[in-house]
Amino acid sequence: MKSNDEILNEYGKKLIEFSFDPAIGNLLSLRIKDNPPIIFEDYVNLFKKIDSEDFVILQKYLEESIGGVLFNILRIFEEDERFRLIYEEDGKQVDLVKISEMLKAEPIIENGWIKRFSKYAEEGDK
Repeated sequence: MKSNDEILNEYGKKLIEFSFDPAIGNLLSLRIKDNPPIIFEDYVNLFKKIDSEDFVILQKYLEESIGGVLFNILRIFEEDERFRLIYEEDGKQVDLVKISEMLKAEPIIENGWIKRFSKYAEEGDK
């Protein structure tokens, strides 16, 4: 069985890869999209009007918001024992809440999952 750190890192990579990064990537792609689908047209038009400095602020806000959402989702597993996040390998199970000091904060803490695993983390943060 993998170590606790390996398990948490594997889960963290997947969480960031399948939630945080697609959301930020979508924002960035909408800014440069030509001929967007009609459902995205208003967003594309707005994002093209925003200067680079303001767009960076918007991106930072979205990053903070997604971090907050991840925190609150993971908080459910920490605070309500009816819900569990289980890693299983070779028939052995590990509860992620029990192997983390504070699972809900793993994505957003200093050197947390977002900083370590997001392709959009600032280079100085990695």
